[in-house]
Amino acid sequence: MSSLTPASGPVPLEWSKKAIFGAVFAILGFATTWLVFGLLFASIAAILGHVARYECVAHSLRGRRFATFSLWLSYFSLFSFPVIVLVAGLSFPVFQKLREDQETKHRAESRSQASRLFVACEAYARANRDHYPAEWKELSGRFLPAEELADLLESPYPGGPRVAFEIVPHDRPVLDAIGDSVIVIQEVAPPRISEIAVVYANGRVAGLHNPDHEAP
Repeated sequence: MSSLTPASGPVPLEWSKKAIFGAVFAILGFATTWLVFGLLFASIAAILGHVARYECVAHSLRGRRFATFSLWLSYFSLFSFPVIVLVAGLSFPVFQKLREDQETKHRAESRSQASRLFVACEAYARANRDHYPAEWKELSGRFLPAEELADLLESPYPGGPRVAFEIVPHDRPVLDAIGDSVIVIQEVAPPRISEIAVVYANGRVAGLHNPDHEAP
């Protein structure tokens, strides 16, 4: 015996599968609106929603609210996508500029740190028969306070190593004629950084290609 109500007649018992799947695809489309395939999910949800609404009426199936939900959410996702693309397109140059400015700042910090380490190494050399320290810790105390030395050695780049500078072994004293070509200190930077700071024997700080750089 079928279930009856005084006003509405038979109560539909079977669910519309298209309404259920439409709601699922609508949620997937909304969750991935910022991706291209989110449009595909939203489009499928819209089609299923329209079909499910007709099916629920024509065949007395349950799920009309799911069908309506999938229609509203899918159309919202479809209309939101161009807005998201427009905002992203306008924002990208701004974020790119901010990233470049940040890298320029970090690069300047690394050169400043390398230069101050060079000054300390030269002071060490004058006090130790023109020899550079074999390890950075030999500068601690007399030539640089321990805390300042730790700060100078730490990479200015996020995710960089705690000891971001190396002493390059070289013969001393360095002749003036080749002082601008002998590297005495060089930076160790993360692979994403394209340029490292180096200090030549005459004290000139410059930038060189990072040998560990990995192009994006």
